[in-house]
Amino acid sequence: MRGLAISGLVLVAFAAGALAGQAGGQSKPRMWADRVLDVVTDELPHRARVVVNVDHWEPGAETGRHAHPGPTIFVLLDGELEERLGAGRSRTLRAGEAFWNRARTEHSVRSVGGRPARALAIHIDPAG
Repeated sequence: MRGLAISGLVLVAFAAGALAGQAGGQSKPRMWADRVLDVVTDELPHRARVVVNVDHWEPGAETGRHAHPGPTIFVLLDGELEERLGAGRSRTLRAGEAFWNRARTEHSVRSVGGRPARALAIHIDPAG
């Protein structure tokens, strides 16, 4: 349930930011996620909640700094993203590339380039 709460907070923050941008006459680029799977399983060594999202970024959209409670597998399907990690580290991701983030890795993700980006994000979170 905690993974859902964190994802929900991140999406609420995006929505609030978008509304604030519209109030000032400008619309802020959006990022959103379509949940395609949400299941709790006992088939892994520990009980886990597996959530699969298709994440979308408009050009220039950014997630803001956050962390996920479990590891994440991320596959960029379209576009180009920059992931900022701690200690000033960053990496650029291009369509067809994938990465693994360990649990509780703080990061932010921003769409770079002039076109929308889309990714498959697989979260393997602890289940209560």
